[in-house]
Amino acid sequence: MLFLLVILVVGFVVSLLVRRHQRTAGRSSAAATWSALGLGVLVVVVAFVSMTAIVPTREIGVVTSFGRPVDVLSNGLHLKAPWQKVNKLDGTIQTDNFTGSDRAIDIRIGNGSTSGVDATIRWRIRLDAGKELYQDYRQMENIRDSLVTRELKAALNEVLGDYDPLASVKEGVAANGGTTSAGVDLNAYSNLVHEALSERVGEDVEVLSVILPIIRFDQQTQEKINAYQAEVANTRIAEQREATAKAQAQANKNLAGSVSRDPNVLVSKCLDTLEEMVKAGQEVPIGFSCWPGSNGASVVLPQAPKADADRS
Repeated sequence: MLFLLVILVVGFVVSLLVRRHQRTAGRSSAAATWSALGLGVLVVVVAFVSMTAIVPTREIGVVTSFGRPVDVLSNGLHLKAPWQKVNKLDGTIQTDNFTGSDRAIDIRIGNGSTSGVDATIRWRIRLDAGKELYQDYRQMENIRDSLVTRELKAALNEVLGDYDPLASVKEGVAANGGTTSAGVDLNAYSNLVHEALSERVGEDVEVLSVILPIIRFDQQTQEKINAYQAEVANTRIAEQREATAKAQAQANKNLAGSVSRDPNVLVSKCLDTLEEMVKAGQEVPIGFSCWPGSNGASVVLPQAPKADADRS
């Protein structure tokens, strides 16, 4: 509006000066008329530009009249009053990552310790809420910091405030290393945080997704989890050893029963042993037989070569 008034005043002054100069020079008033007409066209063009606004794709235009938000514009070309101004807010999907030990969100969990939660959220502002958000926060960074991030921290504390990792690790599959989920179902907690955050920010902001990839425990809690995991591993090893011993005892029992019923089983094992002795070059007692009750008959077995026998 101020710019338009300046143009009009300047145009009027220039028009007066041109008329005066032309009259002094004795020229016709037609030239003065054309110059005034050109100046008028310029003023109309400037006025038209001041009455239009273009809102780019995926942005929200907030119309202010003397600093007060009065309307919201979607994408495209729009007409407005010359004294109105269009302020733009980013309407695209925002992705905020709170990952890594330096950016994880610190919360107080159920066992009283402080843990860092990695989180990734996707959100965007709603078109019909642009006027209220601009009036309250003015800029996208203020919306992010003062609304979305602040409410995310509150939602995490609300959902994970009762979570006890030492109790959960006994029921779930624990991970290894310095960071672990300790058996907790992070997908379920992600859904709960999504619901809590959506309720907290209201209808002005649309929360698309919340992902909690990992929870980072303090050193003392992590050491207790690791100790419990080690005991679980030792218990499983002991159970496996007991199962192996029972299986071996049953196998020996079955073998003893088969030998008592069928001596040929023992003969077969004896022949296998003798074959290994021959291959190793060991001397086999002459006349030794693996066949019981052979009435003096013996089985001829191959002997090791003489040179090998002498060395032995």
